[in-house]
Amino acid sequence: MRRRTFLTLSTAAAAATTLTLPTAAFAAPADFAALRAKWAADLTGRDVIDPADPDFKAALDRIDAAVASSLTKLDRSAGRKLVFTDQPLTADPSVANTYVRLEQLATAWSTPGSAYYHAPALLADVLAALESMNTLIYKVGTVEFGNWWSWEIGATRPLASTMVLLYDELPAEARARYCAAIDHFVPDPYYMFPPARRALSTGANRVDLCQAIIVRALVTDDEAKLVHARDGLSDTWQYVTSGDGFYRDGSFVQHTWVAYTGTYGHVLLSGIGKLLALLAGSPWEVTDPKRQILFDSVAKAYLPVVHDLRMTDFVRGRAVSRSNASDHDDGYTAAEAILRLAGGVDAALAARWRSAVAGWVRRDTYGNMLTGATIPRVALVKSLAGVTPAAEPDGHTLFASMDRSIHRRGGWAYAISMASQRISYYEAGNGENDHGYHTGSGMTYLYDRDNGQYADAFWPTVDRYRLPGITVDKLPLPPKAGGEWGAARPVNATWVGGATLGGYAAVGQDLEGPSSPMRARKSWFCFDEYVVALGAGITGSSGHAVETVVENRNLHAGGTNKLVVDGAVRVAGLGDTVSLPRARWAHLEGVAGYVFLSGASVRAVREARTGSWRDVNTGGSPTPITRRYLTLWMDHGVDPTNASYSYLLAPGASLARTRELARSSALRVLANTADVQAVTRSGLTMANFWRAGRVGNLFADNPLSVVQRQRGRDFEFALSDPTQLATTIRLRLLLPGARVLQADEGVTTRRTPLGVEITVDVKGAAGATRVVKVRLG
Repeated sequence: MRRRTFLTLSTAAAAATTLTLPTAAFAAPADFAALRAKWAADLTGRDVIDPADPDFKAALDRIDAAVASSLTKLDRSAGRKLVFTDQPLTADPSVANTYVRLEQLATAWSTPGSAYYHAPALLADVLAALESMNTLIYKVGTVEFGNWWSWEIGATRPLASTMVLLYDELPAEARARYCAAIDHFVPDPYYMFPPARRALSTGANRVDLCQAIIVRALVTDDEAKLVHARDGLSDTWQYVTSGDGFYRDGSFVQHTWVAYTGTYGHVLLSGIGKLLALLAGSPWEVTDPKRQILFDSVAKAYLPVVHDLRMTDFVRGRAVSRSNASDHDDGYTAAEAILRLAGGVDAALAARWRSAVAGWVRRDTYGNMLTGATIPRVALVKSLAGVTPAAEPDGHTLFASMDRSIHRRGGWAYAISMASQRISYYEAGNGENDHGYHTGSGMTYLYDRDNGQYADAFWPTVDRYRLPGITVDKLPLPPKAGGEWGAARPVNATWVGGATLGGYAAVGQDLEGPSSPMRARKSWFCFDEYVVALGAGITGSSGHAVETVVENRNLHAGGTNKLVVDGAVRVAGLGDTVSLPRARWAHLEGVAGYVFLSGASVRAVREARTGSWRDVNTGGSPTPITRRYLTLWMDHGVDPTNASYSYLLAPGASLARTRELARSSALRVLANTADVQAVTRSGLTMANFWRAGRVGNLFADNPLSVVQRQRGRDFEFALSDPTQLATTIRLRLLLPGARVLQADEGVTTRRTPLGVEITVDVKGAAGATRVVKVRLG
């Protein structure tokens, strides 16, 4: 995985201090030896291997096969200029790749049960290769070229681990030279790009750099380096209010503007989990009380974005373009990290985490966490034997600090990806995800029992201008539109977020088209059985059509899911398309029901789409892949003015239930304009005020989001400032005789002749919801 950041070192960062944790006055050589043994055991799993178990046996066979393949590429010639014939040391990332392979060989040599365990010939090859690398390129004085990550993280971690694995076989003089090379490229893990572009390291990058230095310190018994790197971990689990790191609402951001829980976030969690376990019980154990923030993040940041062992794509950034890193792969890594971390928390908390992961593993019908697993991963999965699997929880999580929202009900989850001045539309970089520009335009992801919806070649084959949920200007965009590394952000849009109450949510996005003049106001109101989507103020001026995509479902290689619209089967054959000027409802077999709340002109197509991973990632395979898709969309025409839409999406609904929903009058749209969007049903009223206005009994004096729930004489009001720019927001309630029962901190109320006036101090609230309870009479 390649990484990059444009975060520059500020005066404040330069002056930042690190937390000094209790350290033993004297560390004996035996302490370092014990940690070397512990790290080697973690890398090889040698303390847990059961060769009689077929899963462990399969893992051992994979190790041996990988080593055999690598050895076929080993150049043993005199005067060699490289180590592996397919990794020329003049091209990035061959240096890092070479060290990864050498760690692979050293791991096999150190793993009991491997055919290469303590094999003299393999040991000689690795020792000679390490010396060649230090002589040829990875040494003091070499200047980095290509991607910084390859030199400072990609090479340092496997080199340090290889030295630990082969510690007793390496001469002390050689160990010192190899460690000096690491010190050359990472003189201080608190910083990246030495020396010319010195910048503060953050998030996952900080953890990776600290890991490299902590393990490197074990090789030379360097207590000062170990303590300095250990203390640097503390910065990564402090709450932040901008830039990289964890936010109080569970958001995780990397590269300053990118929602990244699903890749950088789990790299951070995995790395810290390994290091906490390594140092536990040693003179250098991590005792920072704020590490609880990291433990809390499992429930706040990670569990909500994994569904049935799939890491949701809306927090995976440019990783969605990698053919070798599906949502399942990142889900497996997160699950492994959580299980590893569970070994260091109290029993009750660990039990909840293990139960959640056990549920994911049971419901993973597309992949298998043991397929391709390392021995340590096999052991962690085996540790779940006898654990009662937890069901996916109901509820709603709004990540206001990274413009993401996910709504969960039994059997499904609905994720919404948005963008604002605070968060980019998408990230491109290193030739990855160059066409992901519309993923932040309100793309919606339906996670249901189709466990392979996004893992099965979705990204190379889907129409990237018809991603589900988006409102899109069909203006053709160039690759990397808006810039790389998260630079593509809306210029003006700030109203993105919403309010949540008891598992219900009003979510909204003031959509500014990426690299286009299109604007739209989009809302999603999340109920128990369905999500209501409203759009208004849809206006374009690029000379191209504007569309809202209701659905674009991957039917895989041979799917024939039936589409019924208003009782008639439509687009039954591949290549069929239809225009339906007055559609009331639609049902896609096995997926969902769709109700067009005011009737709609809808178009549908069933098609086979062909693409390749090379289309979305320059490192991907050019081999063509074909998948079938069923797409529903509304065409707003060329350069529309104040166009709108309204529809309901009911995941998993039957054909009969969809027809019932279309006939029901329980749900009402109260407003759908560029000023306010609101719906009501069964005591729940939800509204997004884009500017001051009124709907029903709610008078908003500012832009805000509100959820109102009535139960008998009692009312609850949840409200927020999605712009994150106001100091106060005010909502007036038309409820004569109402009195306030309870109000969150920061909320002040005043009774009026007509009801109650609620004023909320939202300064520094970062879009968080505040709740007020009132009673009539």
